[in-house]
Amino acid sequence: MKMLWTCALVAALCAAAPGGSRLRARTDGSRFLNDNTKKFVVDGKSLPDISFDLGESYAGQLPISNKTDEKSKLYFWFFPTANEEHKEDKEVVIWLNGGPGCSSLLGFLQENGPAMWSAGRATPVQNPWSWHQLTNVVWVEQPVSVGFSEGEVTARDENEVAEQFLGFWRNLVDAFGLHDHKVFVAAESYGGFYGPYIASHMLDAADRRFFDLSGLIVYDGVMFDQKVQFDVPAARFAEQHYELMPLGDTARDQVQEVARRCGYDDFIDKHLVFPPAGPAPALAPGSRQEANGSIVAEPGCRVNEQMGLVISRASRQNPCFDVYRIQHQCPVASNVLPVDRPAEKQEPYFNREDVKKAINAPLGVNWTACVSSSVFATPDGQDGSQGHPSSDHELPNVIDKTQNVIIAQGNMDYIIPLNGILLGIQNMTWGGKLGFESAPTDPFFVPNFGVNLSQAELESGFSQAVPVGWGVQGTTHTERGLTLVVSASSGHMGPADSPAGAFRHLEKLLGRAKSLSDKEPFTLPQLRDVRQPEEPLGKGTVTIPCAKRGC
Repeated sequence: MKMLWTCALVAALCAAAPGGSRLRARTDGSRFLNDNTKKFVVDGKSLPDISFDLGESYAGQLPISNKTDEKSKLYFWFFPTANEEHKEDKEVVIWLNGGPGCSSLLGFLQENGPAMWSAGRATPVQNPWSWHQLTNVVWVEQPVSVGFSEGEVTARDENEVAEQFLGFWRNLVDAFGLHDHKVFVAAESYGGFYGPYIASHMLDAADRRFFDLSGLIVYDGVMFDQKVQFDVPAARFAEQHYELMPLGDTARDQVQEVARRCGYDDFIDKHLVFPPAGPAPALAPGSRQEANGSIVAEPGCRVNEQMGLVISRASRQNPCFDVYRIQHQCPVASNVLPVDRPAEKQEPYFNREDVKKAINAPLGVNWTACVSSSVFATPDGQDGSQGHPSSDHELPNVIDKTQNVIIAQGNMDYIIPLNGILLGIQNMTWGGKLGFESAPTDPFFVPNFGVNLSQAELESGFSQAVPVGWGVQGTTHTERGLTLVVSASSGHMGPADSPAGAFRHLEKLLGRAKSLSDKEPFTLPQLRDVRQPEEPLGKGTVTIPCAKRGC
């Protein structure tokens, strides 16, 4: 139900914010504008360097608990949906980037937000695939100390990170009246820890008024044993993609010798099968247990050692080798949100004072895409949950209780290789069974949105500013409430590399698409009548399993 506001309240809002008359016209009547949220209003027409209207949104900080002396706060940017058909729907999506320690504003500006400012673009463009076109979305910078989030780092592990997030979320729900809303969590990369842990804690809280967790999607996530995810598939990945990673015979032989000596090849041959061969050994390949019970790596088989070897050899061939998307070549594109390659002297967009003022961010914070200090209060700065990946309990818990979990993976991602994800799935128990019983072969279909129109129509078409493809874009599979979807040409940042594909993922997560192989059009009103192909789709375009050349 829309709320009615008194003249006094509107006048106060207009007086408190620059461009008050514009803000009144844009937010008056919104069900999210109230005495508690008026301080968070963002003028979508006044964002520096953005030439278009972002629409209604709210940004700022909220504390991680209800303690009166709480000093730790998380920063958020909340966009009510622009979809008129779903304005009153009681649902909200939470977006989390990974790191650990990387800002979710990376996702906002370069993946699935209303403005797309990808690396190499001189200026931002309006993103037709923004997730807020489907539903309400909030991008949250967390844990404490990341981005514009401030306070003392006290969380020692993922359980404590999740508890702090739930405290923040309760405050956000109270402020914006999001009670009894279905909550969907979307996370990326190290978000394979964050997302499942937070989602599982929401379920365990058994309080649907605040935490009605209804689904989870993880993009290229760290969810399984890290040696199995990173090092075991490293050499075979280079073999599969030898045209993009031409190591040369000497380096190739060196990498393959490590894979043989550490037992990685044997592990893949035995466990990358459908149905699973059985539970994998508790001891990861290339490890041994000492007499005192401690587990140590065999020489040359430490975590990340094999992956690092491949990266060093690939970088000799391609100095701009990108572990996040192996197709990338030199030169490195300039980036307003530099992460791993800060050679450009340009100040990060979100660290500009005019931007901070526009989005209610603390002026005294030096914003960086990823913080250099640890986000965990442990002696070594490491996540205390490192030995407890989310696949041990949290991820299966969310699958079993929601029957609505998507693992989305980019086939061109080297930092999180596909076969590491598959090995993890085949050693995870959910729904009373181990792994997938059948190998994924179904086509992942991205609906046509009008790109087969005439050139004149195409130039003014739906996705002109953010060109993307459609059709069979990968492979998908669903069993017992878990969907795997692999995008053939995507790397680590799925919504950035395949915006339309990620849009379809979200439609599936929200229950608006029957399956990821369905040929029904996109659900947006302007795309609902676009004609789809009548011929059979065939199989998916990513072969699973595959751990060699030519498969």
